Amino acid sequence: MANWQRLLRQVLGFVRKNPDKANRHLRTAGETVKRRTGGKYDRHIDKATGMAAKYLGRQGGRDRRHDRGGYGGGPPKHRPDGYDDRR
Repeated sequence: MANWQRLLRQVLGFVRKNPDKANRHLRTAGETVKRRTGGKYDRHIDKATGMAAKYLGRQGGRDRRHDRGGYGGGPPKHRPDGYDDRR
């Protein structure tokens, strides 16, 4: 587990320092997988690479002093009592 965490820290460090290169590598990987699968999963690959690019874009400009972890970078919003989500 520690090796995975170390690898993830290295990858995110690379992304922060080189966002253009990271996006280029991501696109290249997506194109390679598309070619290897013969176009059968193009829609899924496009969705995955798009989400990864969006995530990496957020990582590139993040100020670590304000990083609270988790998805979205902050605590959940307060909802007043009686708030109904089912509208």
